Amino acid sequence: MKFKRIVIAAGLLLAASSGMALAQPAPYPNKPVRVVITFPPGGSVDVVPRIVAQKLIERWGQPWVFDNKPGAGGQIAVDAVLKSPADGYTLLVGPSGAIAVNPSLYKKLAYDPLRDLMPIVPLAMSPMVLVVPTSWQGGVRDLIEQSKAKAGQLNYGHGGNGTGMHLTGEMFKMVTGATLTPVPFKTSGAVITTIAGGQLDAGWVDTNFALTGIRGGRTRAIAVTSRERSPVLPDVPTMSESGFPGFDALGWFGFFAPAGTPAEVIARMNAEVRTVLAMPDVRERILATGNEPWWSTPEEFGVFVRAEIAKWGKVVKESGASAD
Repeated sequence: MKFKRIVIAAGLLLAASSGMALAQPAPYPNKPVRVVITFPPGGSVDVVPRIVAQKLIERWGQPWVFDNKPGAGGQIAVDAVLKSPADGYTLLVGPSGAIAVNPSLYKKLAYDPLRDLMPIVPLAMSPMVLVVPTSWQGGVRDLIEQSKAKAGQLNYGHGGNGTGMHLTGEMFKMVTGATLTPVPFKTSGAVITTIAGGQLDAGWVDTNFALTGIRGGRTRAIAVTSRERSPVLPDVPTMSESGFPGFDALGWFGFFAPAGTPAEVIARMNAEVRTVLAMPDVRERILATGNEPWWSTPEEFGVFVRAEIAKWGKVVKESGASAD
């Protein structure tokens, strides 16, 4: 009888332990991952995450669903992510504008990127590029000197008030003393077209649009804002090489999650993306978009984001730029 009770107890214990094992959640991810993007389809911020996702789908066996929610400087997309569960199944592709510029550009912003979002991993970066008409053969210092000699007469185009291109142009004026009048456009493509048509003296665009203008023989690049020369524009000098050391203005984007997302999810996503970005075919495809693959730890990415918020906050304040 005593032996029978022991056998029954052992069976109950085994059943209980089996039930506990069955109750354990499957490893992340075990269902589709939704990715919210702040821009329309087709641009770098949309294309690069899709390149990465193709490899993650192969590695994980789970689909990725992309949801483009452009508008309001990225606020619509961020709001959609913050209203989703913090479980790793809704991610944001956060660009520098929505993450680092908006906190100072908007007087009333519905989110705090440092409080409400967790940095997972950066994906890519690219410098801003100073472009001029092909008929103008000067360099950066020539443009600065001409702008001072013809105060108020020279201008530069950018892809919209408060964009990285606009604020880079204002930083350029602050650092160099150039007196270029900003002219906003709805797209960087319009900046290239207008420079080619002779209605603009210069323009600040991202690398992708700079390549479009250069390859089409419509514009010429005279400087990039990265610390080192861009691998996609190796013949274009940096601002530091042009006599302005420390001039650093990058466009960048990466994956973010709502605050409270489990640390193990953040860690796995970071490690997997690092593996994918190191693949030669992925690197080549990203470089073809005008961007350079970029990886760091979540902690390093967070430190970088804080520094970017502080840097662009200073530029916004001194330039008087505002989106309100």
